[in-house]
Amino acid sequence: MITAIVSPYSFKGSILKLENLVKYANEIKAKSLFLCDNNFHATIKFIELCKKNNIKPIIGYKHNNKVFYAKNTSELLELIDAYNTDNFDDIKLNFISANDVYFAYYFPGQRKIYEIFAEYLGEPPIEKGVLKKIICNLEVDEYNLRSSQTLPKAPDNFLTIETSFNEFTRFQKEVKLIKEKKFEDYFYTIYEIVHLAEKLGIKVGPGRGSAVGSLLAYKLGITKINPLEYNLMFERFLNPGRTDLPDIDLDIEDIKRKQLIDKLREKFKYVYHISTFSNIGTKTLKKIAFEKKIPFESLKPLYNLPTHKSIHAAGIIISTSEIKAPIKDNVIEWDMNSLQSLGYIKFDILGLRTLTILSELEKELGKPQLNDKKSFYLISKGQTTGIFQLDSSIGRKVSRLIKPENINELSIILSLNRPGPLNAGIDKQYAKAKWENARFLDLEILNETKGVLIFQEQIMKIAMELADFSAEEADILRKSVAKKDKELMEKLVDKLRTNLSKKLSKDLVDNIISIIIEFSEYAFNKSHAIAYAHITYYLSFFKTHFPKQFFKTILKFDSSKKEKAILELQALGYNILLPNVNNIDETDKDFVIPLNLINGINDKISEQILKNGPYNSLDDFIEKNKNINYSVIESLIKAGAFDDFSESRRQLLVKLKEIRTGVNSKLIELSSKLFGKKLEHNFKKEQDWEKCDMEFSVLGFPISKPVKDFKNLLAPFSIAASRNQKLAVNIVTKGGYATDGISTFKLNVPDNVYTIIYDRKLEIHHGIKKVVYELENIYSHKDIEKGNVNETVTFSKKGKRVKVLKSRPVQDGYKITLIEGD
Repeated sequence: MITAIVSPYSFKGSILKLENLVKYANEIKAKSLFLCDNNFHATIKFIELCKKNNIKPIIGYKHNNKVFYAKNTSELLELIDAYNTDNFDDIKLNFISANDVYFAYYFPGQRKIYEIFAEYLGEPPIEKGVLKKIICNLEVDEYNLRSSQTLPKAPDNFLTIETSFNEFTRFQKEVKLIKEKKFEDYFYTIYEIVHLAEKLGIKVGPGRGSAVGSLLAYKLGITKINPLEYNLMFERFLNPGRTDLPDIDLDIEDIKRKQLIDKLREKFKYVYHISTFSNIGTKTLKKIAFEKKIPFESLKPLYNLPTHKSIHAAGIIISTSEIKAPIKDNVIEWDMNSLQSLGYIKFDILGLRTLTILSELEKELGKPQLNDKKSFYLISKGQTTGIFQLDSSIGRKVSRLIKPENINELSIILSLNRPGPLNAGIDKQYAKAKWENARFLDLEILNETKGVLIFQEQIMKIAMELADFSAEEADILRKSVAKKDKELMEKLVDKLRTNLSKKLSKDLVDNIISIIIEFSEYAFNKSHAIAYAHITYYLSFFKTHFPKQFFKTILKFDSSKKEKAILELQALGYNILLPNVNNIDETDKDFVIPLNLINGINDKISEQILKNGPYNSLDDFIEKNKNINYSVIESLIKAGAFDDFSESRRQLLVKLKEIRTGVNSKLIELSSKLFGKKLEHNFKKEQDWEKCDMEFSVLGFPISKPVKDFKNLLAPFSIAASRNQKLAVNIVTKGGYATDGISTFKLNVPDNVYTIIYDRKLEIHHGIKKVVYELENIYSHKDIEKGNVNETVTFSKKGKRVKVLKSRPVQDGYKITLIEGD
């Protein structure tokens, strides 16, 4: 009898973690281990772990009643090929009868949790599967699997590119290093991917990661940002000490990613996705423990076990020759780590919805203009709904604090818009230095960030330019800081301190060193930030100058933003009109809610409705759209899409019910006259607040106003909500809905007038109030904007309090005082 290990990667309920398995084998002095899964997911990980622990790995595969096993590398490749083609008839490999193999699934004492895990996976537990003895007397040689990938060959003149005078030196330096490293084919493959995408009309992002610091990548058209223009570092991307390939990741339109990969497969033939695995986590284990009424601790051996295979979101393998690996449905069964350990080169192509939206906007409106002041001003107010990287409450606050005026500052905001730098107060350090025209650290290298250390490249520049580090040493210092490798960091920081002390004062050196040691919490890659800041800016440009088209495009691809989009359009002064089954004319300041924002209505139904119009009644609509479900028509009525045909939605709903059931109200009325029965109409016209309720049920937000002609003399609710800013608003409520006269929202308070302060938790005060916003100080005129009649801002200036009537703040962190209104 031979002992065969079934790993968790078979998804058959095994709980034999590979690391624990190898440890157990060593404990019982087993010399070899025989892995026999129903796939090859675990092969590489298993082989490497065994070799590391001086155990001989043996790979097998059970087909029908035979358990084949590979005696050497070529036999293993033959076994994998048989698996790929599902043809085991012609292989001449050694095999054992399945009856002579004992399949192990769990360690002694783990039967109960094995059964629980098998049940979780939907697998029947096997009768016997405990791993006690390891009997494995099979004679095999060592396996030596290596990458069989070949990249497209770069033409001889591939890197012969014309450069301007100021580009020449940098370009030659980059090309020399890339040729020395023999990375030409890698760059050529990326070049081919980008140019194929562009040929297909697929938008590629301006760049991602440290590759944006490469002038060669820019000259090849791989990236769209000139690194010389933004003082970006090539050494962060590649330096002489780096032996592995640098990453050049690509962003493309998400809806066209599959199209691009299919075309790459046509071009290069061997293009495959990479496997990745989902693992069981603490939350799931706690749920199982609760359901089974067993201690959570007893399930800990199940933590992090793989539960199913997925496809890597970005990575693909491209080759011009056949890949010798287990492949099913164009997916290599090995994960990224396994492939990279064998020497495979992956290419990351990430689908970005933002690029799909940007591509649509550019097709309709042309290319955005750079350095538009109004576009930066919109960001500086925190009106960033739908704006890449800044559509969050934190993003809005950082935008208001720093108020970016150019791409460089926008890149700083993107770098700071994360928990690490915000918790460290780096955003406030930068803002203070900016508004007081000062420097946090008086160091020329940090001038671009007002003396605040923000970018990873800055740490490298300090090391290289002031402490005589080589590019390789500077990069190792950056990595050691990022990974908190104390031993390596200590050694390099000592050298940094010694060398900096020769040029700078002790206090400045101490400051620099202490900041660098904490740097891992908030360091960001400048090249990446600059590239992404361009995407952020482009969207802001379209939003600033073409808000209607911007939001229509956003909502076409992301309906989850519908309520925020409507509020921001109201904040920008647009009149929001309810959906309509007829194509209606919009004025410049109207925005008609698209039909596909109604629950249950997709693009296909929406297009059909508009195509089959115009309509003059509910009956006409039903006659022209016989295939549309009644529940969809009900939603259209509740959303107000038939309001042109009747003063009462309730009447239309009753009529729909009659049509649905085949009951005719006129016949009932005639019958009642003939037989003397009084006919009771079972509907009455709904009130305005009931319309709000109907809209909320099918749109997720109301548009109608529960009370007409209310006047708010404070900030519009839409500005507070769309900016996520703490502002005071006058409202009136009825039937659980509130309005400030422009926007409507759900609010369960008794019907009355109130003043609310918009915050994470609404503050609600009875009656109409005036408001005073008490600011500590203001840094620029942009910190205040024109407000409503009953809004006042006060702030300190040269020791005196200044009062500005009819104004509101465009910053955060002020005191609010409400006073009685008229």
